[in-house]
Amino acid sequence: MWDYIIIGAGSSGCAAAYQIAQTAPGKSILIIEAGVSDKSPSIKVPAGQLKAITTYDWGYESEPDETRLGKTERWWRGRVLGGSSSVNGTMYVRGAARDFDRWDASLGQWNDVRWSADEVMPVFEAIEHSDQPGAGRGRAGQLHVRTVRHPHALSRAFVAAAVAAGHPRNADYNGDRQDGVGYAQLSQRGRFRCSSATAFLRPLLKRANVQLLLNAHVDKIEFDGRTATGVSFTLDGTAQVERGRHIIVSSGAINTPKLLMLSGIGDPAELGEQGVATKLALPGVGRNLIEHPLVGFTFKTRIQSFNLTGGIRQTLGFAAQYALGREGPIANPFEATAFIRSSADKPYPDLQLHFVPVGYFVSETGDFVLQSYPSATILLNNSYPKSRGRIRLRDPDAQAAPRIECQLFDNAEDLDVLIDGVARVREIVRAEPLNALLESEVYPGPAVQSREELADYVRRFTGTAYHPVGTCRMGIDDDAVVSPDLKVRGTDNLWVADASIMPEPISGNTNAACLMIGAKLGKHIARL
Repeated sequence: MWDYIIIGAGSSGCAAAYQIAQTAPGKSILIIEAGVSDKSPSIKVPAGQLKAITTYDWGYESEPDETRLGKTERWWRGRVLGGSSSVNGTMYVRGAARDFDRWDASLGQWNDVRWSADEVMPVFEAIEHSDQPGAGRGRAGQLHVRTVRHPHALSRAFVAAAVAAGHPRNADYNGDRQDGVGYAQLSQRGRFRCSSATAFLRPLLKRANVQLLLNAHVDKIEFDGRTATGVSFTLDGTAQVERGRHIIVSSGAINTPKLLMLSGIGDPAELGEQGVATKLALPGVGRNLIEHPLVGFTFKTRIQSFNLTGGIRQTLGFAAQYALGREGPIANPFEATAFIRSSADKPYPDLQLHFVPVGYFVSETGDFVLQSYPSATILLNNSYPKSRGRIRLRDPDAQAAPRIECQLFDNAEDLDVLIDGVARVREIVRAEPLNALLESEVYPGPAVQSREELADYVRRFTGTAYHPVGTCRMGIDDDAVVSPDLKVRGTDNLWVADASIMPEPISGNTNAACLMIGAKLGKHIARL
Protein backbone atom coordinates (compact mmCIF):
# COMPACT_ATOMS: atom_id res chain seq x y z
CA MET A 1 0.00 0.00 0.00
CA TRP A 2 1.25 3.43 -0.96
CA ASP A 3 1.40 6.21 1.60
CA TYR A 4 0.28 8.74 -1.03
CA ILE A 5 -1.35 8.33 -4.42
CA ILE A 6 -1.47 11.46 -6.59
CA ILE A 7 -3.84 11.39 -9.56
CA GLY A 8 -2.40 13.71 -12.20
CA ALA A 9 1.23 14.70 -12.80
CA GLY A 10 0.30 18.21 -13.83
CA SER A 11 1.07 21.61 -12.35
CA SER A 12 -0.31 20.98 -8.86
CA GLY A 13 0.33 17.24 -8.67
CA CYS A 14 4.06 17.52 -9.35
CA ALA A 15 4.42 20.35 -6.83
CA ALA A 16 2.52 18.34 -4.21
CA ALA A 17 4.71 15.28 -4.80
CA TYR A 18 7.87 17.32 -4.35
CA GLN A 19 6.73 18.86 -1.08
CA ILE A 20 5.63 15.50 0.31
CA ALA A 21 8.97 13.96 -0.62
CA GLN A 22 10.92 16.83 0.94
CA THR A 23 8.86 16.93 4.13
CA ALA A 24 8.42 13.16 4.60
CA PRO A 25 11.28 11.57 2.62
CA GLY A 26 10.59 8.07 3.89
CA LYS A 27 7.00 7.95 2.65
CA SER A 28 6.07 6.14 -0.58
CA ILE A 29 4.43 8.11 -3.40
CA LEU A 30 2.69 6.86 -6.54
CA ILE A 31 1.90 9.45 -9.24
CA ILE A 32 -0.56 8.34 -11.92
CA GLU A 33 -0.63 10.35 -15.16
CA ALA A 34 -2.96 9.77 -18.12
CA GLY A 35 -0.62 11.45 -20.59
CA VAL A 36 2.68 10.56 -22.20
CA SER A 37 6.27 11.66 -21.61
CA ASP A 38 7.18 15.34 -21.99
CA LYS A 39 10.41 14.77 -23.92
CA SER A 40 9.21 16.26 -27.22
CA PRO A 41 11.19 19.30 -28.49
CA SER A 42 7.87 21.07 -29.06
CA ILE A 43 7.40 21.05 -25.29
CA LYS A 44 10.95 21.94 -24.35
CA VAL A 45 11.29 24.88 -26.76
CA PRO A 46 8.64 27.55 -26.01
CA ALA A 47 8.06 28.34 -29.68
CA GLY A 48 6.66 24.84 -30.06
CA GLN A 49 3.63 25.70 -27.95
CA LEU A 50 1.10 25.62 -30.78
CA LYS A 51 2.25 22.15 -31.86
CA ALA A 52 2.46 20.97 -28.24
CA ILE A 53 -0.97 22.18 -27.21
CA THR A 54 -2.63 20.62 -30.26
CA THR A 55 -0.75 17.32 -29.89
CA TYR A 56 -0.80 16.67 -26.14
CA ASP A 57 -4.41 17.58 -25.47
CA TRP A 58 -7.53 15.95 -24.07
CA GLY A 59 -9.58 17.00 -27.10
CA TYR A 60 -12.44 18.53 -25.12
CA GLU A 61 -15.02 20.84 -26.68
CA SER A 62 -17.53 23.02 -24.91
CA GLU A 63 -21.27 22.96 -25.30
CA PRO A 64 -22.82 25.80 -27.38
CA ASP A 65 -22.59 29.19 -25.70
CA GLU A 66 -25.79 31.09 -26.41
CA THR A 67 -24.27 34.31 -25.04
CA ARG A 68 -21.76 34.13 -27.92
CA LEU A 69 -24.15 33.21 -30.72
CA GLY A 70 -24.02 29.48 -30.02
CA LYS A 71 -20.25 29.16 -30.28
CA THR A 72 -18.52 25.91 -29.37
CA GLU A 73 -14.76 25.78 -28.92
CA ARG A 74 -11.84 23.59 -28.03
CA TRP A 75 -10.81 23.68 -24.37
CA TRP A 76 -7.11 22.96 -24.57
CA ARG A 77 -5.83 21.01 -21.54
CA GLY A 78 -2.47 19.29 -21.40
CA ARG A 79 -2.56 15.48 -21.53
CA VAL A 80 1.15 14.96 -20.93
CA LEU A 81 3.63 14.79 -18.09
CA GLY A 82 3.54 18.26 -16.53
CA GLY A 83 -0.07 18.80 -17.60
CA SER A 84 -0.87 22.25 -18.93
CA SER A 85 2.45 23.60 -17.59
CA SER A 86 4.03 21.62 -20.46
CA VAL A 87 1.91 23.25 -23.17
CA ASN A 88 1.08 26.76 -21.90
CA GLY A 89 2.63 30.09 -22.86
CA THR A 90 4.94 29.98 -19.79
CA MET A 91 3.53 33.23 -18.37
CA TYR A 92 4.21 33.36 -14.62
CA VAL A 93 1.67 35.43 -12.68
CA ARG A 94 1.21 34.89 -8.96
CA GLY A 95 -2.01 36.86 -8.69
CA ALA A 96 -2.68 40.00 -6.69
CA ALA A 97 -2.58 39.94 -2.88
CA ARG A 98 -6.25 40.92 -2.79
CA ASP A 99 -7.15 37.72 -4.67
CA PHE A 100 -5.92 35.49 -1.87
CA ASP A 101 -7.22 37.79 0.85
CA ARG A 102 -10.63 37.45 -0.78
CA TRP A 103 -10.32 33.66 -0.74
CA ASP A 104 -9.37 33.74 2.92
CA ALA A 105 -12.21 36.08 3.87
CA SER A 106 -14.71 33.53 2.55
CA LEU A 107 -13.45 30.89 5.01
CA GLY A 108 -14.83 32.43 8.17
CA GLN A 109 -13.30 31.25 11.44
CA TRP A 110 -11.65 28.11 10.07
CA ASN A 111 -8.33 27.99 11.91
CA ASP A 112 -6.46 25.01 10.48
CA VAL A 113 -5.28 26.24 7.07
CA ARG A 114 -5.51 29.84 5.81
CA TRP A 115 -5.20 31.28 2.30
CA SER A 116 -4.52 35.00 2.79
CA ALA A 117 -1.71 36.72 0.91
CA ASP A 118 0.38 36.60 4.09
CA GLU A 119 0.00 32.80 4.05
CA VAL A 120 0.49 32.03 0.36
CA MET A 121 3.18 34.51 -0.71
CA PRO A 122 5.87 32.65 1.29
CA VAL A 123 4.86 29.49 -0.60
CA PHE A 124 5.43 31.26 -3.93
CA GLU A 125 8.77 32.51 -2.63
CA ALA A 126 9.81 29.00 -1.60
CA ILE A 127 9.04 27.33 -4.93
CA GLU A 128 10.50 29.91 -7.33
CA HIS A 129 13.99 30.75 -8.52
CA SER A 130 13.42 34.27 -9.84
CA ASP A 131 15.70 36.83 -11.45
CA GLN A 132 13.67 39.65 -9.88
CA PRO A 133 15.59 41.52 -7.13
CA GLY A 134 12.70 42.54 -4.88
CA ALA A 135 12.05 41.31 -1.37
CA GLY A 136 9.68 38.38 -1.26
CA ARG A 137 10.92 36.86 -4.51
CA GLY A 138 12.42 33.38 -4.32
CA ARG A 139 16.06 32.74 -5.21
CA ALA A 140 16.51 29.06 -4.38
CA GLY A 141 13.31 27.28 -5.44
CA GLN A 142 12.92 24.59 -8.07
CA LEU A 143 10.86 26.60 -10.56
CA HIS A 144 12.99 28.94 -12.65
CA VAL A 145 11.32 32.23 -13.55
CA ARG A 146 12.99 34.76 -15.83
CA THR A 147 12.00 38.24 -16.97
CA VAL A 148 12.11 39.32 -20.62
CA ARG A 149 15.33 41.34 -20.92
CA HIS A 150 15.67 41.94 -24.66
CA PRO A 151 12.19 42.87 -25.90
CA HIS A 152 11.26 43.75 -29.46
CA ALA A 153 11.06 47.47 -30.27
CA LEU A 154 7.28 47.12 -30.53
CA SER A 155 7.10 45.68 -27.02
CA ARG A 156 9.23 48.50 -25.65
CA ALA A 157 6.94 50.99 -27.37
CA PHE A 158 3.86 49.32 -25.89
CA VAL A 159 5.23 49.65 -22.36
CA ALA A 160 6.16 53.29 -22.90
CA ALA A 161 2.79 54.08 -24.50
CA ALA A 162 0.90 52.49 -21.62
CA VAL A 163 2.82 54.72 -19.22
CA ALA A 164 2.06 57.75 -21.41
CA ALA A 165 -1.62 56.77 -21.29
CA GLY A 166 -1.55 57.00 -17.50
CA HIS A 167 -0.72 53.47 -16.33
CA PRO A 168 2.16 53.08 -13.87
CA ARG A 169 5.38 51.34 -14.88
CA ASN A 170 5.82 48.15 -12.89
CA ALA A 171 9.07 46.21 -13.15
CA ASP A 172 7.70 43.32 -11.07
CA TYR A 173 3.97 42.61 -11.20
CA ASN A 174 4.63 39.62 -8.91
CA GLY A 175 6.08 41.90 -6.25
CA ASP A 176 4.46 44.27 -3.78
CA ARG A 177 1.83 45.45 -6.26
CA GLN A 178 0.41 44.12 -9.50
CA ASP A 179 -0.98 47.37 -10.92
CA GLY A 180 0.74 48.67 -14.05
CA VAL A 181 2.69 47.61 -17.14
CA GLY A 182 5.96 45.75 -17.50
CA TYR A 183 7.79 42.94 -19.21
CA ALA A 184 6.63 39.36 -18.94
CA GLN A 185 7.94 36.90 -16.39
CA LEU A 186 8.21 33.38 -17.75
CA SER A 187 8.58 29.91 -16.27
CA GLN A 188 11.72 29.18 -18.24
CA ARG A 189 15.24 28.09 -17.38
CA GLY A 190 17.59 29.66 -19.85
CA ARG A 191 16.07 29.12 -23.28
CA PHE A 192 13.82 26.23 -22.28
CA ARG A 193 10.44 25.69 -20.65
CA CYS A 194 10.52 24.95 -16.93
CA SER A 195 7.35 22.93 -16.40
CA SER A 196 6.08 21.53 -13.14
CA ALA A 197 7.43 18.12 -14.17
CA THR A 198 10.87 19.57 -14.94
CA ALA A 199 11.03 21.57 -11.73
CA PHE A 200 9.42 19.29 -9.19
CA LEU A 201 8.91 15.72 -10.36
CA ARG A 202 12.02 14.80 -12.30
CA PRO A 203 14.34 15.28 -9.28
CA LEU A 204 12.25 12.68 -7.38
CA LEU A 205 12.19 9.86 -9.91
CA LYS A 206 15.53 8.36 -8.88
CA ARG A 207 14.12 7.62 -5.43
CA ALA A 208 13.07 4.03 -4.83
CA ASN A 209 9.95 5.10 -2.93
CA VAL A 210 8.59 7.34 -5.73
CA GLN A 211 6.97 5.82 -8.81
CA LEU A 212 5.42 7.45 -11.88
CA LEU A 213 2.95 5.71 -14.18
CA LEU A 214 2.34 7.23 -17.63
CA ASN A 215 -0.53 6.41 -20.01
CA ALA A 216 -2.56 5.39 -16.97
CA HIS A 217 -6.15 6.65 -16.97
CA VAL A 218 -7.82 6.68 -13.55
CA ASP A 219 -11.41 5.50 -13.89
CA LYS A 220 -12.65 5.65 -10.31
CA ILE A 221 -11.68 6.20 -6.70
CA GLU A 222 -12.55 3.22 -4.50
CA PHE A 223 -14.23 3.73 -1.11
CA ASP A 224 -14.99 1.90 2.09
CA GLY A 225 -17.48 4.18 3.80
CA ARG A 226 -15.85 7.60 4.23
CA THR A 227 -12.39 6.25 3.48
CA ALA A 228 -10.84 6.30 0.01
CA THR A 229 -9.04 2.97 -0.23
CA GLY A 230 -7.40 3.28 -3.63
CA VAL A 231 -7.87 3.95 -7.32
CA SER A 232 -8.96 1.86 -10.29
CA PHE A 233 -7.19 2.72 -13.53
CA THR A 234 -6.46 1.44 -17.01
CA LEU A 235 -2.83 0.98 -18.04
CA ASP A 236 -2.05 -0.25 -21.55
CA GLY A 237 -5.58 -1.62 -21.85
CA THR A 238 -5.41 -3.53 -18.57
CA ALA A 239 -7.58 -2.68 -15.56
CA GLN A 240 -5.55 -2.28 -12.38
CA VAL A 241 -6.03 -1.16 -8.78
CA GLU A 242 -3.58 0.49 -6.38
CA ARG A 243 -4.24 1.06 -2.69
CA GLY A 244 -3.23 4.15 -0.76
CA ARG A 245 -3.53 5.75 2.67
CA HIS A 246 -3.90 9.27 1.31
CA ILE A 247 -5.39 10.04 -2.13
CA ILE A 248 -4.82 13.41 -3.82
CA VAL A 249 -6.74 14.34 -6.97
CA SER A 250 -4.82 16.83 -9.14
CA SER A 251 -6.51 16.28 -12.48
CA GLY A 252 -7.46 19.90 -13.16
CA ALA A 253 -10.63 21.96 -13.25
CA ILE A 254 -12.23 19.75 -15.92
CA ASN A 255 -11.14 16.24 -15.01
CA THR A 256 -11.15 16.46 -11.22
CA PRO A 257 -14.93 17.02 -10.94
CA LYS A 258 -15.45 14.40 -13.66
CA LEU A 259 -13.48 11.82 -11.64
CA LEU A 260 -15.27 12.68 -8.41
CA MET A 261 -18.64 12.25 -10.11
CA LEU A 262 -17.60 8.94 -11.68
CA SER A 263 -16.61 7.86 -8.16
CA GLY A 264 -20.05 8.69 -6.79
CA ILE A 265 -19.35 12.13 -5.34
CA GLY A 266 -21.67 14.87 -6.56
CA ASP A 267 -25.32 15.81 -6.97
CA PRO A 268 -27.32 12.61 -6.34
CA ALA A 269 -29.98 13.50 -8.91
CA GLU A 270 -27.44 14.09 -11.67
CA LEU A 271 -25.40 11.03 -10.74
CA GLY A 272 -28.57 8.95 -10.87
CA GLU A 273 -29.31 10.17 -14.39
CA GLN A 274 -25.98 8.64 -15.45
CA GLY A 275 -26.48 5.42 -13.52
CA VAL A 276 -23.77 6.26 -10.99
CA ALA A 277 -24.48 5.23 -7.40
CA THR A 278 -24.05 8.07 -4.92
CA LYS A 279 -21.30 7.54 -2.36
CA LEU A 280 -21.28 11.10 -1.06
CA ALA A 281 -23.80 13.86 -1.78
CA LEU A 282 -21.88 17.03 -2.68
CA PRO A 283 -24.01 19.02 -5.15
CA GLY A 284 -21.24 21.59 -5.66
CA VAL A 285 -19.03 19.18 -7.62
CA GLY A 286 -18.67 20.56 -11.14
CA ARG A 287 -20.41 23.86 -10.41
CA ASN A 288 -18.79 27.33 -10.21
CA LEU A 289 -16.79 26.91 -13.44
CA ILE A 290 -14.99 30.21 -14.08
CA GLU A 291 -13.01 31.28 -17.15
CA HIS A 292 -11.27 34.49 -18.15
CA PRO A 293 -12.98 35.76 -21.34
CA LEU A 294 -10.32 36.94 -23.80
CA VAL A 295 -10.53 38.95 -27.01
CA GLY A 296 -7.77 39.97 -29.40
CA PHE A 297 -6.79 43.04 -31.45
CA THR A 298 -4.48 42.98 -34.47
CA PHE A 299 -2.47 45.95 -35.73
CA LYS A 300 -0.46 46.31 -38.92
CA THR A 301 2.98 47.69 -38.04
CA ARG A 302 5.36 50.03 -39.85
CA ILE A 303 8.38 48.00 -38.76
CA GLN A 304 9.18 44.33 -39.00
CA SER A 305 7.59 42.21 -36.29
CA PHE A 306 8.08 38.56 -35.38
CA ASN A 307 5.86 37.56 -38.31
CA LEU A 308 7.94 35.72 -40.90
CA THR A 309 7.94 38.39 -43.58
CA GLY A 310 11.68 38.98 -43.96
CA GLY A 311 12.74 35.78 -45.70
CA ILE A 312 15.60 33.47 -44.76
CA ARG A 313 17.66 36.28 -43.32
CA GLN A 314 15.00 37.05 -40.71
CA THR A 315 14.56 33.37 -39.88
CA LEU A 316 18.28 32.84 -39.37
CA GLY A 317 18.37 35.98 -37.25
CA PHE A 318 15.69 34.59 -34.95
CA ALA A 319 17.61 31.32 -34.64
CA ALA A 320 20.84 33.13 -33.80
CA GLN A 321 19.04 35.35 -31.31
CA TYR A 322 17.67 32.28 -29.54
CA ALA A 323 20.97 30.38 -29.62
CA LEU A 324 22.78 33.34 -28.06
CA GLY A 325 20.21 33.52 -25.27
CA ARG A 326 18.79 36.85 -26.36
CA GLU A 327 15.20 35.64 -26.49
CA GLY A 328 13.08 36.52 -29.53
CA PRO A 329 10.06 34.61 -30.85
CA ILE A 330 11.57 31.15 -30.34
CA ALA A 331 12.00 31.84 -26.62
CA ASN A 332 8.58 33.44 -26.20
CA PRO A 333 6.45 35.92 -28.15
CA PHE A 334 4.56 37.13 -25.04
CA GLU A 335 6.87 39.97 -24.09
CA ALA A 336 4.84 42.52 -22.13
CA THR A 337 1.79 42.52 -19.92
CA ALA A 338 -0.33 45.10 -18.13
CA PHE A 339 -2.85 45.05 -15.31
CA ILE A 340 -5.15 48.03 -15.72
CA ARG A 341 -8.63 49.33 -14.82
CA SER A 342 -11.50 49.12 -17.28
CA SER A 343 -12.73 52.49 -15.98
CA ALA A 344 -11.43 55.15 -13.61
CA ASP A 345 -13.96 54.29 -10.90
CA LYS A 346 -12.64 50.74 -10.47
CA PRO A 347 -10.84 50.33 -7.10
CA TYR A 348 -8.21 48.00 -8.59
CA PRO A 349 -7.18 46.59 -11.99
CA ASP A 350 -9.79 44.31 -13.52
CA LEU A 351 -8.17 43.81 -16.94
CA GLN A 352 -5.03 42.02 -18.08
CA LEU A 353 -3.36 42.87 -21.38
CA HIS A 354 -0.75 40.82 -23.23
CA PHE A 355 1.33 42.47 -25.92
CA VAL A 356 2.64 40.12 -28.61
CA PRO A 357 4.89 41.43 -31.43
CA VAL A 358 3.34 38.81 -33.70
CA GLY A 359 0.18 39.51 -35.63
CA TYR A 360 -2.35 36.70 -35.43
CA PHE A 361 -6.07 36.31 -35.18
CA VAL A 362 -8.45 33.67 -33.85
CA SER A 363 -11.47 33.39 -36.12
CA GLU A 364 -15.08 32.96 -35.04
CA THR A 365 -14.65 29.21 -35.53
CA GLY A 366 -11.51 29.13 -33.38
CA ASP A 367 -8.98 28.81 -36.19
CA PHE A 368 -5.56 30.33 -35.52
CA VAL A 369 -4.57 32.65 -38.40
CA LEU A 370 -1.00 33.98 -38.55
CA GLN A 371 -0.86 37.26 -40.47
CA SER A 372 1.26 37.48 -43.63
CA TYR A 373 2.39 41.06 -42.98
CA PRO A 374 4.32 42.81 -40.17
CA SER A 375 1.86 43.10 -37.32
CA ALA A 376 1.27 42.86 -33.59
CA THR A 377 -1.46 41.56 -31.30
CA ILE A 378 -2.91 42.81 -28.03
CA LEU A 379 -4.91 40.31 -25.98
CA LEU A 380 -7.43 41.63 -23.47
CA ASN A 381 -9.06 39.58 -20.75
CA ASN A 382 -11.48 40.27 -17.93
CA SER A 383 -9.68 39.31 -14.71
CA TYR A 384 -12.75 38.96 -12.49
CA PRO A 385 -15.67 37.57 -14.51
CA LYS A 386 -18.98 37.06 -12.73
CA SER A 387 -20.41 34.47 -15.13
CA ARG A 388 -20.36 30.87 -13.94
CA GLY A 389 -20.62 27.57 -15.77
CA ARG A 390 -20.37 23.92 -14.82
CA ILE A 391 -18.96 20.51 -15.65
CA ARG A 392 -21.35 17.55 -15.98
CA LEU A 393 -20.96 13.90 -16.82
CA ARG A 394 -21.85 13.11 -20.41
CA ASP A 395 -21.64 9.36 -19.91
CA PRO A 396 -20.75 6.94 -17.10
CA ASP A 397 -17.91 5.67 -19.28
CA ALA A 398 -14.68 7.00 -17.73
CA GLN A 399 -13.18 7.49 -21.20
CA ALA A 400 -15.99 9.80 -22.34
CA ALA A 401 -15.45 13.56 -22.44
CA PRO A 402 -17.44 15.56 -19.88
CA ARG A 403 -19.96 18.24 -20.76
CA ILE A 404 -18.38 21.70 -20.46
CA GLU A 405 -21.15 24.27 -20.06
CA CYS A 406 -19.73 27.77 -20.04
CA GLN A 407 -21.78 30.84 -20.92
CA LEU A 408 -19.02 33.47 -20.89
CA PHE A 409 -21.43 36.42 -20.89
CA ASP A 410 -24.18 34.94 -18.74
CA ASN A 411 -23.63 37.98 -16.54
CA ALA A 412 -23.93 41.08 -18.74
CA GLU A 413 -21.34 42.95 -16.67
CA ASP A 414 -18.63 40.69 -18.11
CA LEU A 415 -19.43 41.91 -21.62
CA ASP A 416 -19.43 45.53 -20.44
CA VAL A 417 -15.99 45.16 -18.86
CA LEU A 418 -14.47 43.95 -22.14
CA ILE A 419 -16.20 46.71 -24.13
CA ASP A 420 -14.75 49.27 -21.73
CA GLY A 421 -11.42 47.49 -22.12
CA VAL A 422 -11.45 48.15 -25.87
CA ALA A 423 -11.38 51.88 -25.12
CA ARG A 424 -8.40 51.41 -22.78
CA VAL A 425 -6.50 49.46 -25.45
CA ARG A 426 -7.18 52.15 -28.04
CA GLU A 427 -5.97 54.85 -25.63
CA ILE A 428 -2.66 53.02 -25.33
CA VAL A 429 -2.17 52.48 -29.08
CA ARG A 430 -2.91 56.16 -29.74
CA ALA A 431 -0.11 57.15 -27.37
CA GLU A 432 3.51 57.57 -28.39
CA PRO A 433 5.85 55.97 -29.09
CA LEU A 434 3.61 53.06 -30.10
CA ASN A 435 1.30 55.06 -32.34
CA ALA A 436 4.17 55.98 -34.67
CA LEU A 437 4.99 52.29 -35.19
CA LEU A 438 1.44 51.20 -36.04
CA GLU A 439 0.04 51.63 -39.52
CA SER A 440 -3.56 50.59 -38.86
CA GLU A 441 -5.94 48.66 -36.64
CA VAL A 442 -6.96 45.55 -38.57
CA TYR A 443 -9.21 43.88 -35.99
CA PRO A 444 -11.72 45.02 -34.91
CA GLY A 445 -10.93 47.87 -37.28
CA PRO A 446 -11.62 51.62 -37.20
CA ALA A 447 -15.21 51.20 -38.43
CA VAL A 448 -16.15 49.43 -35.19
CA GLN A 449 -16.84 52.32 -32.83
CA SER A 450 -20.28 52.34 -31.22
CA ARG A 451 -20.99 50.35 -28.10
CA GLU A 452 -23.38 48.15 -30.08
CA GLU A 453 -20.74 47.46 -32.75
CA LEU A 454 -18.15 46.67 -30.09
CA ALA A 455 -20.58 44.35 -28.29
CA ASP A 456 -21.11 42.45 -31.53
CA TYR A 457 -17.35 42.13 -32.11
CA VAL A 458 -16.70 41.00 -28.55
CA ARG A 459 -19.49 38.43 -28.64
CA ARG A 460 -18.28 36.98 -31.93
CA PHE A 461 -14.56 36.88 -31.28
CA THR A 462 -14.13 36.40 -27.54
CA GLY A 463 -12.74 33.02 -26.49
CA THR A 464 -11.37 31.59 -23.31
CA ALA A 465 -7.92 32.33 -21.89
CA TYR A 466 -7.47 28.62 -21.03
CA HIS A 467 -7.72 29.44 -17.31
CA PRO A 468 -10.61 27.25 -16.02
CA VAL A 469 -10.98 27.21 -12.24
CA GLY A 470 -13.49 26.74 -9.43
CA THR A 471 -15.28 23.44 -10.12
CA CYS A 472 -14.46 21.83 -6.73
CA ARG A 473 -14.65 25.03 -4.76
CA MET A 474 -12.97 25.45 -1.40
CA GLY A 475 -15.20 26.80 1.37
CA ILE A 476 -17.16 26.21 4.54
CA ASP A 477 -20.71 26.41 3.17
CA ASP A 478 -22.90 23.53 2.01
CA ASP A 479 -22.04 24.01 -1.68
CA ALA A 480 -18.28 23.81 -1.10
CA VAL A 481 -16.57 20.61 -2.26
CA VAL A 482 -13.38 20.82 -0.21
CA SER A 483 -12.73 22.39 3.17
CA PRO A 484 -9.92 24.94 3.55
CA ASP A 485 -7.40 22.12 4.13
CA LEU A 486 -8.46 20.84 0.66
CA LYS A 487 -9.93 17.61 2.02
CA VAL A 488 -13.10 16.54 0.22
CA ARG A 489 -15.91 17.26 2.66
CA GLY A 490 -17.31 14.09 4.23
CA THR A 491 -14.23 11.95 3.54
CA ASP A 492 -11.37 10.87 5.78
CA ASN A 493 -8.43 10.85 3.40
CA LEU A 494 -9.30 12.32 -0.01
CA TRP A 495 -7.88 15.70 -1.05
CA VAL A 496 -8.01 17.92 -4.13
CA ALA A 497 -5.13 20.14 -5.21
CA ASP A 498 -5.48 22.00 -8.50
CA ALA A 499 -7.28 24.97 -10.09
CA SER A 500 -10.66 23.46 -9.30
CA ILE A 501 -10.43 24.46 -5.61
CA MET A 502 -10.21 28.21 -6.32
CA PRO A 503 -13.36 29.85 -4.91
CA GLU A 504 -12.82 32.97 -7.03
CA PRO A 505 -10.63 33.74 -10.05
CA ILE A 506 -7.22 35.33 -9.70
CA SER A 507 -6.15 38.35 -11.71
CA GLY A 508 -4.06 36.73 -14.39
CA ASN A 509 -2.65 33.47 -15.68
CA THR A 510 -3.43 30.63 -13.30
CA ASN A 511 -0.45 28.27 -13.54
CA ALA A 512 1.64 29.84 -10.78
CA ALA A 513 -1.30 29.68 -8.37
CA CYS A 514 -1.77 26.00 -9.23
CA LEU A 515 1.87 25.35 -8.31
CA MET A 516 1.34 27.16 -5.02
CA ILE A 517 -1.80 25.14 -4.27
CA GLY A 518 0.00 21.85 -4.86
CA ALA A 519 3.01 22.87 -2.79
CA LYS A 520 0.86 24.15 0.06
CA LEU A 521 -1.19 20.96 0.25
CA GLY A 522 1.88 18.75 -0.12
CA LYS A 523 3.59 20.33 2.85
CA HIS A 524 0.41 20.17 4.94
CA ILE A 525 -0.52 16.59 4.14
CA ALA A 526 3.01 15.24 4.65
CA ARG A 527 2.77 16.20 8.30
CA LEU A 528 -0.43 14.22 8.95
